[in-house]
Amino acid sequence: MRGTQAVRKGVPLDGPAPPGPLSAMIDIKDANRLSEGFELPAAPKWREVAEKSLKGTPWEKLVGKTADGLPLQPLYREGDIATAADPVGVPGAAPFVRGVRANRDTALPWHVRQVFAHPDPHKTNEDILADLERGVSSIELVIDPEGANGVAIRTREDFDVALAGVAVDLAPVSLDAGAYGLWAAEFLKARLKGLAAEGTAFNIDPIGALMRTGAMGSDDISNAAKFAASVRDPLPTATALRVDARPVHEAGGTDAQELAAALATGVAYLRGLTEAGFSIGEAGKTLSFTFAIGSDVLIEAAKLRALRLAWARVMEAAGAAEADRAAKTQAVTSRRMLTRRDPWSNILRGTASCFAAAVGGADAISVLPLTDALGLSTAFSRRVARNTQILLMEESNIGRVADPAGGSWFVEEMTRELADAAWTKFQAIEAQGGIVAALTSGTLQKDIATARAAKEKTVASRKDSVTGVTDFPLLDERMPETEKADIRAIIARQPQTTAPAPKKDITAEALPPIRWAAPFEALRDKAEAQKTAPKVFFATLGKLADFSARSNYALNLFASGGVSAHQPEAVYENDAMRCAAWAASNTPVAVLCGTDKEYAANAEAAAKALKAAGCTHIVLAGKPADEAALKAAGVDQFVFTGQNSLEALKTLHAALGLK
Repeated sequence: MRGTQAVRKGVPLDGPAPPGPLSAMIDIKDANRLSEGFELPAAPKWREVAEKSLKGTPWEKLVGKTADGLPLQPLYREGDIATAADPVGVPGAAPFVRGVRANRDTALPWHVRQVFAHPDPHKTNEDILADLERGVSSIELVIDPEGANGVAIRTREDFDVALAGVAVDLAPVSLDAGAYGLWAAEFLKARLKGLAAEGTAFNIDPIGALMRTGAMGSDDISNAAKFAASVRDPLPTATALRVDARPVHEAGGTDAQELAAALATGVAYLRGLTEAGFSIGEAGKTLSFTFAIGSDVLIEAAKLRALRLAWARVMEAAGAAEADRAAKTQAVTSRRMLTRRDPWSNILRGTASCFAAAVGGADAISVLPLTDALGLSTAFSRRVARNTQILLMEESNIGRVADPAGGSWFVEEMTRELADAAWTKFQAIEAQGGIVAALTSGTLQKDIATARAAKEKTVASRKDSVTGVTDFPLLDERMPETEKADIRAIIARQPQTTAPAPKKDITAEALPPIRWAAPFEALRDKAEAQKTAPKVFFATLGKLADFSARSNYALNLFASGGVSAHQPEAVYENDAMRCAAWAASNTPVAVLCGTDKEYAANAEAAAKALKAAGCTHIVLAGKPADEAALKAAGVDQFVFTGQNSLEALKTLHAALGLK
């Protein structure tokens, strides 16, 4: 494939490369500017005022960082990108940063693609037909012959049952069959009978299977390319291969790592397709890209725009015509952000993610049900998922605007910076011999593990919060229902599967899917498994106004580990009253809460009195200067902002005798 070796050897994302520099495609120096005729406030003047407000605090405190280390400035202006090639362009034209279409279809600006994964093909069919009547425009069919992680489709007959009554020439079908992708694709090909709705996706993805399962066949890519050749002419609007960045995302990877892995996977598929006789333009058209989208709206929108920018660059270097450089994208709400605890908050996460995907210009969006981390979806949870999209589409009118984020200097700059960072990582993967080599050597997994560990650290310290789990947990929550399924009974009713055993002559370490909330949820599970609900006694010092800030902090922290509080707002006049109340609370743990002034005057005496009364574990809310003296007086543990809250909660669990 012409140009791919140039990419591997170090073609820059921004700079001269065959057939031309990126800047030539995205120059808007002559574009009309709405700011003409208005005097722009000077950035130095704004910074001067801002620095006065900081009162000596370093300016860097206002500058954040993404997981990739990209700076998040407190203010963005047009001048921030004036010195670089401006990645705006126009919708529908290379490099397609602003979308692959010049005008979005206002009736259906993106496909509302619902995910169906109930193990029973008959139940799946009922769900599909019901949801198609209620606003779903596209079907994502998750397939697992054993029924553990998808529809138990074991034969061609099972496949036909799942899609019975579906007009496949009107409602595009998208497959997610993992290592069984080619086998399932043949079923869909037979069912389509030469008629496929635009957006139909066979989604064969052997490299994605390698990421998820740790194995693939050495001829899987060439076989996928042969299948793509078989549907190229009869089904020209369908895509055959999926480039899936979700395994990287769900394993804790950064935005740039997701993008880099997607670019490298796409290049691997381009090579396989061109070897099978595809032109570079034809090869690009049979690929679709799938990304997980988190709840950080502007960064996630920039991620989709950066993918289109970088992929256009890949296709340019490979010699594709401008019209053939577009990337077709599906956005799926992130699984790693979802929670089992307070799952109702997943509705808000899904809404933010869907908004980001729509603003970022995704061609199809799948909002996972609020119960995804708990079990199988119900009609209610799928209704909320699809109506999230419909509301944003038809009531918020997002789809009526081409590139809603266009012109936001933050989004434009983040698009460019993400594309640059991903391009560097992509070329590093290519330098190793490509995505398969990077996976089999383990280097990509190590890079992702490093990123995951860094994020897990910030979640453990509650610097990055998970609402409803690490912050503001609800101990007496009401859980939503999930669908039930007897997988063994379903399998027993079906014939022996015809699915071939996946080939495994290429192996790698599988990327482990994670959820950020899981460690805290495990502590909640442990606490709730006790015969008696664990609680701690709040031994407050001073007046309510004195201790309320720290008692509220401690109350929230302990609840995130499933531990409730006994009388957190009670006021005690002396140590005798405090000790008597503790003795009546029937818990071995007391928590001292007050101001630093109260701690200096009364904490030591209070701790000694509680220990003398029989309290076995004393916690102090805060980080006072005289820790040594307080420890000597009987304080066993300190809880404060910035510490590893998971470890603090484990210590508390041990003190409460939780097993």
